[in-house]
Amino acid sequence: MQNRSSASATLHVPALDCPDELTLIERGLRRVPGIVDLYPDYLQRRLRVEFDERLEASQIAAEIRRIGFAAEVVSRETLAQPVAAPPTVRWTTLAGAALLAAALVARFANLAIPLADGLAIAATLVAGVSVARAALRAVRLRTLDMNALMTLAAAGALATGDDLEAATAMVLFGVSLWLESYSLHRARRAVRSLVELSPTAAHRFEAGVLGEIEAAEIQPGDRLLVKPGERLPADGVVAEGRSWVNEAPLTGESTPVEKHPGDRVYAGSMNGDGSLVVIAERPAAESTLAHIARLVDQAQQSRSPTERFIDRFARHYTPAVIAAAVLLALAPPLAARWGAEWAAAQPAVQWLHRGLVLLVVACPCALVISTPVTIVCALHAAARRGMLIKGGEFLERAAQIDALAFDKTGTLTRGQAEVLRVEPAPGTTAAELLATAAALERRSEHPLARAIVDAAHHAGVDVPQAGEVTALGGLGVRGRIASEIFFAGNRQLFCQPPLAEDTAPGLRESIAALHDKLAHETAATIVLVGSPRRFLGALAIADRPRDDAATAIADLQRLNISPLIMLSGDRDDVVRRVANDLKLDDFRAGLLPAEKLAEVRRLLELHPRLAMVGDGVNDAPALAAAWVGIAFGSQASDTALETADVVVMSPRLAAIAELIGLGRRCRVVLGQNIAAALALKAAVLLAAVVGPAELARLWLAVAADVGATLLVVANGMRLLAEPRGHCSRRQRREYRSDAPRFGSGNLR
Repeated sequence: MQNRSSASATLHVPALDCPDELTLIERGLRRVPGIVDLYPDYLQRRLRVEFDERLEASQIAAEIRRIGFAAEVVSRETLAQPVAAPPTVRWTTLAGAALLAAALVARFANLAIPLADGLAIAATLVAGVSVARAALRAVRLRTLDMNALMTLAAAGALATGDDLEAATAMVLFGVSLWLESYSLHRARRAVRSLVELSPTAAHRFEAGVLGEIEAAEIQPGDRLLVKPGERLPADGVVAEGRSWVNEAPLTGESTPVEKHPGDRVYAGSMNGDGSLVVIAERPAAESTLAHIARLVDQAQQSRSPTERFIDRFARHYTPAVIAAAVLLALAPPLAARWGAEWAAAQPAVQWLHRGLVLLVVACPCALVISTPVTIVCALHAAARRGMLIKGGEFLERAAQIDALAFDKTGTLTRGQAEVLRVEPAPGTTAAELLATAAALERRSEHPLARAIVDAAHHAGVDVPQAGEVTALGGLGVRGRIASEIFFAGNRQLFCQPPLAEDTAPGLRESIAALHDKLAHETAATIVLVGSPRRFLGALAIADRPRDDAATAIADLQRLNISPLIMLSGDRDDVVRRVANDLKLDDFRAGLLPAEKLAEVRRLLELHPRLAMVGDGVNDAPALAAAWVGIAFGSQASDTALETADVVVMSPRLAAIAELIGLGRRCRVVLGQNIAAALALKAAVLLAAVVGPAELARLWLAVAADVGATLLVVANGMRLLAEPRGHCSRRQRREYRSDAPRFGSGNLR
């Protein structure tokens, strides 16, 4: 197939839960020109198809239906639909089970043997109707799937006179198909919660009249009423009302956030006990939650390195085991004819029976499903905690992170200037100093000015009116309060006319001493306040570290992540203060965006598994270059969100340790699932080849296969559980370190 792809589509194929079905579909689509590639999603039973301009998605769906599989194109509306009801056991399986039970009763009651055999044969035929039909489809496509293998095995057992075993195996196979479907339905149901959070209806004001509409009809600018206890139907801004809103679907934080007029709200959030009038900013289909759901869906369709390896392994495993089955059935009888005693120890029928057991073992379903179930459950567990991971590959990479680089502003710090210290001059009170500075800065939009005004507001001081306020470019601001001219600005402002000429030399020295003292102790920006006649004091303003920064850094250090490095374009003394406060291993200051990218590339040479954490446009190149790029989504730029491999929807630094912990736990579960599936297959294979005849049974092979499938699905779904309690020693050994805190408790 030549790569002329210009489009892709996702198809829902209800029967797609194993590589066997994918192989049949691939064979059937070979005759269709224009197919570029197929990407299966066994858990969601979807198939993403890449194709060129010669085809349409509807044509591909029709061709798959012609092959023998139900298929329909998945639209946005289909994606939002709830999961179908749990699968039911086929009537053929139930009827076969009843006939098998009658055959067993007849056999153990010493009734006529022909009656017991007839009931067993009838049970095999009835239970095997749907299996034989699917097997015929595979044969027409010149391949062997599990249905064909089971049909051959059951036919072989009937031919050798093992009627009860053939019936038992076929009935058990039908039950196993139902159990697999049901367990996968449970997993599918658990991971669909994110898509189903958006309400289907909304209350909209039209010409002052409140009416109910479909959420899909919401348009930008609509005035929506959100009643207490309802979910928000679209992203928007609060116009009226106050309420507490639970934004856990996006941020993972269950603590409600108080919303006032002017605050942003997001679709899928749960409104509290107050009514809100919200102005919609975008249609419901383009909300942040819908965007997250689509990205999660795309992430599920991407293949992690482990999934790709298992798929390649399965493609070789099945033909190899089938070849071994044929060899086991034919070689020993031939060897017995040539005088081999070990082969002559058992009749040819027994060797044939052992080969039939190997045919059943050839199905790799449990092995193949073990990886995507685990990956998808981990992706949704992350999404529920406010972390969007854009594919299994990045989840596996997160588990291997061994070094971290952080942006400073907005990542390790709050990204908002605050007044750290108020130092009034002798004869001046802190309230007078704050009031004067706030009066001069009240009309300014500069971040330092807003910090001063906020500090005065929180201190409860009365701010006088200032007139003739003039900005002094790069120096500060000047204004008249009452009849006196006051200045607020940097040291350079107080060292040049008119202040420098009108200020007494002793006072100039005091101003310089106070400035240097505050700058040294706080490494902050210093704002001096005074007039030509008197000096009121100084304010130290800086971007404060996040409240959870120190704890998050300690969690990462317990995970043996080292070094932890801060990259910033800020001044050296400011960056040094933050790095020292947070006990980081190193820092780089004064970096332009290109220099930050170069520094990340240099660090990658020393630490190839370096992750970069940032939120701004200037961080996007560094995020793209890192082993894993992590962006804080609630305030991150669109560029950073598109570039990053992981998006933390709420700026919780603790989520970085959670991400690494979840990745490591996922790797442990992956290893457990693969080992369990292979171990059960190996046990049955050994029993079939060298074990006693009592263990070389078809029903045992089927039971082992379904048991392995149920085991790996249940084990993978453990990742969906909310972590609570404390880590055991065994689990700490699994992580090879102490686990960090996840939310309200430690990782189990």
